[in-house]
Amino acid sequence: MNKFKLTFFGLFFSSFLFSQILIVNSGSSISIPAGSSIVLDGLEIDPDATYVISGFNAVLRASTAITAGENSSVSRVFNTTALLADFTGTLTFSYLDVDLNDIAEENLALELQAEDDSWTSYTGAVDETNKTVSYTFSEAVSFKAITAASSNATLTATAVYAGLSSILVYPNPTADRIYIKTEKTFNAQLFDLTGRKIQQTNQKQLDMSSLSSGAYILNVTTENNKTQSFKILKQ
Repeated sequence: MNKFKLTFFGLFFSSFLFSQILIVNSGSSISIPAGSSIVLDGLEIDPDATYVISGFNAVLRASTAITAGENSSVSRVFNTTALLADFTGTLTFSYLDVDLNDIAEENLALELQAEDDSWTSYTGAVDETNKTVSYTFSEAVSFKAITAASSNATLTATAVYAGLSSILVYPNPTADRIYIKTEKTFNAQLFDLTGRKIQQTNQKQLDMSSLSSGAYILNVTTENNKTQSFKILKQ
């Protein structure tokens, strides 16, 4: 396999901007031929057919874990500013021991975030010697973030109060919006930690992009007047 055997048009690698490791400018693209791969600061993309990343897009690496209740990813997360669509081939995710957050290496699985911000786990091959997790996608997958977490965990937020599980809220943390999944009619109110109401909605998504980073409480009240509370972290 050839690594870095690529066709570049308007490509910029950055080692100067924190966590920003690749920029593809508007009107530009990267072509990764089958049999070649690109390694982006610990994430290897190895397509089984020529794969094109078109601009504008950027790949960034964060050292903040994704959390959902008591569950956590490793402290290494790759995000893209635009969706990487219809990929087939192998993704290999590298990690360090300090990234693990007490997750047993043998339990690691890849976690991919879809366009709707939901996370899906893929249990592949863990190489504890080389500190990698890899998975080969024979069917096309689209994603905008990738990390690793325990195959026994979920990165979808769950309720603060146990015993109530009819509502799911995800992703958590979020950089822009959250989704509320329930079959019931509901009203959602978002509060800051001082108790001040920030937003209210009866829609299944809530835009938090303009809010400051930090913790918020989301109260979701259903048609039977039962309320579930969720702690949401805004990045």
